[in-house]
Amino acid sequence: MSEDRSVFDLATRVPDDTWAYGSDSDQVADIFGTLNSHPLVLLHGGYWRPLWDRTSMRPLAGALADARHAVISLEYRRIPGDPDAMVADVAAAIAAIPAEAVTLIGHSAGGHLALWAAANVSKVRKVLALAPVSDLQMTEELNLDEGAASDFLGCAASTRPDLDPMYLEYGNVDVIVVQGDCDIRVPVEMNRKFALHHPQVKYQEHADIGHFEVIDPTSAIWFELFQSI
Repeated sequence: MSEDRSVFDLATRVPDDTWAYGSDSDQVADIFGTLNSHPLVLLHGGYWRPLWDRTSMRPLAGALADARHAVISLEYRRIPGDPDAMVADVAAAIAAIPAEAVTLIGHSAGGHLALWAAANVSKVRKVLALAPVSDLQMTEELNLDEGAASDFLGCAASTRPDLDPMYLEYGNVDVIVVQGDCDIRVPVEMNRKFALHHPQVKYQEHADIGHFEVIDPTSAIWFELFQSI
């Protein structure tokens, strides 16, 4: 099955500013628009691998800023076998944002990080998880992206339930999961299972939608999603 990757051909908006929240070259974020008391924080995907970075979210970041949202697109260290550095960066960046609350929008592995933050960072009020990697043990068992879970964790997924969204608690955070039924990178069965395990999650499944259309601001699903943010 082929996948629609046309989002990467869209024009991108240059960030209005870049902010460093740490000393490492990856501890930075792009700022779109003017920051306010409740910004949108984007977390890019790429199965936690160094190859992918925050530029993959620029079409969506620009569209959200054009819709008058304050947007912070996070980068974070992607060190194979050191997941704690990754989640520490996400937590540190959110804590350093000068705002009372944030909404997280995470795609794929960024959706995993957003779900982790929802359970661990008090400033998070809402999460929009787009085709999130929501079950680390299933990711390992299915060998998704050629061993992505093992490369990310550096150990068996069963030994790190503290990083696995399937086993986390989300309290009063408003969690929305968006999944396409034609996704060949994060199988639809994963997020169906996640939604069943966490009945408070608002689950949206869209027909004939793949992995990358969920971050395409020109796709039909975003007309509805813009209203839900």
